[in-house]
Amino acid sequence: MPGAVRYGIFEGLPLTQALSTRQGGVSPEPYHSLNMGLRTGDAVANVEKNRLLFFEHLKLNIKETAFQSQVHSDHIRRVSQPGLIPRCDAMITNVPGLTLTVQAADCAPVFIYDPQNHAGGVVHSGWRGTAQNIAGKTIAAMSRAFGSRPSELRAAIGAAIQARNYQVDEKTAAHFEAGFLLPDGPGHFKLDVSGAIQAQLIAAGLAAKNIERDTTCTYEAAELFYSYRRDGARSGRMMGVLCLENKEC
Repeated sequence: MPGAVRYGIFEGLPLTQALSTRQGGVSPEPYHSLNMGLRTGDAVANVEKNRLLFFEHLKLNIKETAFQSQVHSDHIRRVSQPGLIPRCDAMITNVPGLTLTVQAADCAPVFIYDPQNHAGGVVHSGWRGTAQNIAGKTIAAMSRAFGSRPSELRAAIGAAIQARNYQVDEKTAAHFEAGFLLPDGPGHFKLDVSGAIQAQLIAAGLAAKNIERDTTCTYEAAELFYSYRRDGARSGRMMGVLCLENKEC
C-alpha cells in the first residue's frame, strides 16, 4: 500500500490532503520504491505506475490533476484545468475535484485551505522560494482571487530537511533573518527553512494555531522520505496533493 502522510490540521474538512512517502511503490533501487518524480533517472513507466497507485489509494482521479513544473521561483498560478502548469512553484484553485500537486525531496511542501470559500493551494518552498516569501505571496494571491481571509486559513508545512542537517554558505544565509540561522563553522550556517516559512505564514495573517509544522527531517528519515541532499542524483521525489471535495473527489 502506498505510504501517505495526512496532516491533522485538515481533519474533518472537505478536502483530501496527503504527502507521499517512499514506501509502497514499484521502483527498484536506488529509487525504491514510491518515486513520484519523472526527472530523476527512474523509468517513466515506474513513476507513472507509482502515481497511479498513490492516486487510487487516495480515491483521486489522476486525469483531473494539475502538475506544476517547479523552478524554485515565486511564481503562483491560479488553475482551473488539469495538465502541466509551466514555470511555477505554487498553485491555487477553487475548483472541486481538481487535484493540485507539489513535489519535494528536502524542500518544504506547503498545503493551504480556506474553509470559508472552499479554496486551496499548494506551495513548493525550498530556500530560494522561501527567500522570496512564496508562501506569504500565495496567501495574498488567495485573498485577491477568492476573498480569502488569512486569519481563517489552515496550513500545513510538510516534512522537509531540518536545520540540523542543512548547512548553507554566507551567500544563501544573507537572505534570511538571524533567528533562522545557527553559525556552523567559518562562512557556514545551519538554516531553518521550515521555521522561516511558518514565520512568513504568520506574518501573512494566519493564526499560529491554524498552522501545523511537520518537524520530521527528510535527510534523517531515509526509510520514509527521499532527500536530495542525502542521495543527490539517486534521490526520488515525494508528491503532495490537495483536492477540494466534490462527488468525484
